[in-house]
Amino acid sequence: MRKLLFIILDGVADLPVKKLGGKTPLEAAKTPALDKIAKQSKLGLMKVIDSNIPPETDTAVLSMFGYNPLIWNRGRGPLEAKGIGFKFREGKDLVLRCNFATRQNEKITDTEAQRIESRYAKELVRDIQKRVKLKGATFDFVHDLNYRTLLVLHSNKKLSEKISSTHPGYERKKYGKIIMELPKALSEKMKTEKCEPMDNSESAKFSAAIVNEFIMKAEQILKNHRINIERRKKGLREANIILTRGAGTGLPKLVKIKRKWLCIADTPAEKGVAKLLGMKTPDLPEPLTDRLLNTNREIEKAVKNDMKIRLNVLLSHINNCDSFYLHFKGADPFGHRNMPERKKFIIESMDKYFFKPLMQNISLDDFLVCVTSDHTTACGLRAHTADPVPVLISSRNADKMKFCEINCGKGRLGIFGAENLMGKLFKKRKEIH
Repeated sequence: MRKLLFIILDGVADLPVKKLGGKTPLEAAKTPALDKIAKQSKLGLMKVIDSNIPPETDTAVLSMFGYNPLIWNRGRGPLEAKGIGFKFREGKDLVLRCNFATRQNEKITDTEAQRIESRYAKELVRDIQKRVKLKGATFDFVHDLNYRTLLVLHSNKKLSEKISSTHPGYERKKYGKIIMELPKALSEKMKTEKCEPMDNSESAKFSAAIVNEFIMKAEQILKNHRINIERRKKGLREANIILTRGAGTGLPKLVKIKRKWLCIADTPAEKGVAKLLGMKTPDLPEPLTDRLLNTNREIEKAVKNDMKIRLNVLLSHINNCDSFYLHFKGADPFGHRNMPERKKFIIESMDKYFFKPLMQNISLDDFLVCVTSDHTTACGLRAHTADPVPVLISSRNADKMKFCEINCGKGRLGIFGAENLMGKLFKKRKEIH
């Protein structure tokens, strides 16, 4: 039986961009290695979530592993806590994913504080943890990855996930008993949001009030923190406010996969899903490609570094596992910042420094390869959309076309739901290539 190599290129899918002559970054990119795989594959388009809901990474990964997020989603905060190994009391603690962000004149001008580096973010986290005191609750404020953090609230009073996000790029909506977080288009003049209860329960009202208290008190510390004073002097965007989203009190009860899987992922959300599924998740250094990179030279250097490390980890485990889930962040941040040329270049760099050496080390006779995206990140909107994503599955009955959105729309796989992906892959593994 062939081994499975399942690769998600985070946010690589896009819509046609005027700056690229009406092509998407993936379509415009020169990707000879990926195209070589594509020409030995069937292509198609995959609808990640039903009901025209724009996916987030966590809900997309759940869907691709066969768990409808409209049934199984419990919030991104708990998944990220699982991903970084932070233990919380399920059903009692409230966990929120947070961003350090920049506010100017009551407007959020950067939801990521210029992707502040971890060494600075960790100091801000430590000082907030030390100096903020809440009424009726305690908390753990935990660094996650560069500008990302987690807020874990503890209280003798009941806490509720039925609260709104304060991140202006997201909106929480109820779908039956499940709350889904929907991305909104970003702009440079987004208003600050207060956390609001989503129902009339005392637990939701109390939880929203505690979140607002935390944000307000943390903001007072951030305002005159030495790191922000230095950033101000250097003309960098300050990390002067905290945005919250993805509130949850528990984890989805996923069934552990029987096969031996290895997960190589850049950020905690996908690691959280992988751990719940019983995958091995080796520690990796922070991806340099997740930082705000300003030149093609910086991008190429970062991609070369990250891909070399991740490819070496993959190859070192190649004989110990029979399925591999790889998730690379790379392209997504440039979609959120409406930088299609940079997004195109990072795709080209990933092709050069990951897919080319990968195919020098494995054979499609021994591996079933699937490459896709977890969501469309539209440069023009700076947000995720519900558009289907391109997918390739290596096959002897190949479509023999370049891997991109428009070609995948013509492929033999057609359009299918993400919940059916694993079924297609494991059926395919029984074939002889």
